[in-house]
Amino acid sequence: MEKKIIFFDVDGTLYTNELGGITDNVKKAIAATRALGHLCFVASGRPYGYIADNVKDIGFDGYVLANGANIKYQNHDLEKRFLNYKDVKELCQKLKEKNIEYVLQTSTVCCLDRNSQCLLDFYKKCNIDFENFCFDYDEEEIMHKTVKIEVWVKDQEELDFAISCYGAFQYELHPDNHSMEIYAKNVSKATGILDVLRLLNIDIKDSYCFGDGPNDVEMFETVGHAIAMGNALDIIKERAESICLTVHEDGVAHKLKELFDL
Repeated sequence: MEKKIIFFDVDGTLYTNELGGITDNVKKAIAATRALGHLCFVASGRPYGYIADNVKDIGFDGYVLANGANIKYQNHDLEKRFLNYKDVKELCQKLKEKNIEYVLQTSTVCCLDRNSQCLLDFYKKCNIDFENFCFDYDEEEIMHKTVKIEVWVKDQEELDFAISCYGAFQYELHPDNHSMEIYAKNVSKATGILDVLRLLNIDIKDSYCFGDGPNDVEMFETVGHAIAMGNALDIIKERAESICLTVHEDGVAHKLKELFDL
């Protein structure tokens, strides 16, 4: 069998709090897939600083991070697509005027004011190791290295104001109506995946992905074989080649066994 490459979303695909994280069945299936010579990548909206050790410890070959802005392979950066410095600076100045909390995400660390209590409380619930959080930093320097921004708004007034500041960027408002991901208009999980395929010289027909949420749409429209979780949104299922069991039923493990005769 020719070498395949599989891209996995994390939250709602590999990981769920209700099961205490990533199950042993999923871990074993990924290890067995890699043992056959196939490549396994995380494809996440998260930056590297938000990837917890219980995900890294699985031993993925690489990562498509920050919605495609940062590509890592065998612990090295293959690609870093920085946000425009002037646009980042302008946005940060506007958010500060309204005391809106934000975090600047680089390919290594996540930088935020230590008084950003709403964000810090939120991250405690998100399977994030705080070892890659930075509170003492030169913001001017970090703005030149930013691959993604996350913003927290407390109410509708702050939400409306923040959205009015995003003209240079794409944004995704999470279902909680508080946390928002801010990223470049020309990047997505799809552009990150295409970067990986180009850099590793892998044909798109040999690419697979698993996902469940709205930031997986472009990825599903790009890879050769898109697999939706049973718990995925309808917009994902509609774009899928097949649908596996839910994350609570070890859907990834069962599908990998089916695909690669594990």
